Amino acid sequence: MRRLFPIVVLVAVILILSITNPGRSAYIEWVNHKTMDKSSSLIEKGVLSLAGKSIFDAGTTQKDYFIFSIYKTDFSEVGLGTVTSIGIFNKFITISSAE
Repeated sequence: MRRLFPIVVLVAVILILSITNPGRSAYIEWVNHKTMDKSSSLIEKGVLSLAGKSIFDAGTTQKDYFIFSIYKTDFSEVGLGTVTSIGIFNKFITISSAE
């Protein structure tokens, strides 16, 4: 029984991680809101609210590792560089940002 307990805990953790691995649409929504919050211009916020999701969707690549995902968004066309984020536990964490 003592040998079985660590295996059950490991399986439970992997199951929880895989269930809470956020999808691409959640990331696009998150990055759009994050960029709108950083925007200081009313015009930029308007453009982002109208076309932000399609812009970010076109510039984003996703690598899904079953228990987490890594998203890389290229903002170089608008002068903001590249942002790399990890999606885990239904949250997104920016791990690198290059301008």
